[in-house]
Amino acid sequence: MSATLKASLNGENKRTVVEIGHGMSIGGGSLLIIAGPCSVESEEQMELVGNALSGTGIGAIRGGVFKPRTSPYSFQGMGEEGLRIMSRLSQEHKMPVVTEVMSEKQADMAVHFADVLQIGSRNMQNFELLKHVGTLRKPVILKRGLCATLEELVLAAEYILAGGNENVILCERGIRSYDNATRNVLDLGGVVALRQMTHLPILVDPSHACGRSELIADLARAAVACGADGLMIECHPEPAKSVSDARQAISLQEMVDIVRSLEPIAHAVGREIRGPHMNLNLHAESEKGILHKEHMHAYDGLMSELSSLRNEIDAADVQIAELLEKRLKLVLQIGSLKQELKVPWRDIAREREVIEAVCSTCSDKRVSGKIRHIYERIIEASRQVQVENAMPSRVVA
Repeated sequence: MSATLKASLNGENKRTVVEIGHGMSIGGGSLLIIAGPCSVESEEQMELVGNALSGTGIGAIRGGVFKPRTSPYSFQGMGEEGLRIMSRLSQEHKMPVVTEVMSEKQADMAVHFADVLQIGSRNMQNFELLKHVGTLRKPVILKRGLCATLEELVLAAEYILAGGNENVILCERGIRSYDNATRNVLDLGGVVALRQMTHLPILVDPSHACGRSELIADLARAAVACGADGLMIECHPEPAKSVSDARQAISLQEMVDIVRSLEPIAHAVGREIRGPHMNLNLHAESEKGILHKEHMHAYDGLMSELSSLRNEIDAADVQIAELLEKRLKLVLQIGSLKQELKVPWRDIAREREVIEAVCSTCSDKRVSGKIRHIYERIIEASRQVQVENAMPSRVVA
């Protein structure tokens, strides 16, 4: 890639720091965390988001008001009304807000309400749109296309830079592959490579990369460890009820927990987590080294507790396996007797009696339903092992 490009990293330009409003920036020593729902659904929803995330170390709130959906019949966003909700949220909580635009008209509207404009992966090479946001002087997050190379991403950013807008933030959000275990493949190697190609700050979006809420925390920590300047994560007051991308949305509490888990990793790579009016003055205290140590001790304590609980689970699993083996051996003996007696393999009344007896011993209603489900599978397996090990000459017709 040519060293003469505005986006290229060379000996003369330092890493760019982009100011996004309300004292927040990305690049340098700060780690910017952007969080919020995929779509703005109502003012009440966004108020819950703002109240939960303000003061936690999260630097900006995201929310889609113009939604690029695969189906034209899916929810397309609240449009201008959603922009007004985002603007009021920003003013009330003194936090910058981020929203996606898909056309020049939408960009011209959003520029009056949002602090940062986002160009989604489907529009990474919408060159007319890139040229247009290059004239707006508003910070722009440019997401990598679904199948775009790193060079193509940087050249797309060049369109914005060439228009005079130097406030460009690149975003790795996963690329398509043949594997369907995750929604996309998060290219963390690409993040490392981008840092050697360009001076522009780099965000990582683990939500769209994996498409599975249970994978997001680990990918977020890995992204910070490999040099990302920030993260953009989808969270929702009620993830299962999200009108879009519910499978990858995490709860607001899970979002806050992720931020806490990132603190020692950020410190290890020379960064700090900052957010507007944080409840804990992490920036000032971390300079003294006091609060960081306290957080490290707390984190180590939690990790120790987690390890201890996992050890208990391992021991319980061994006991469960031994008891299941004992049960199935007894089942085989019963199967032989059934053949001798020429009685049916299945006794439904007996199965119900066993399941009810087991479930009645459960004192915790949170797990009793799951235990019922598990025992139904155990009894089904017991029937199968009887049939599979029956003597052919004695099988009842």
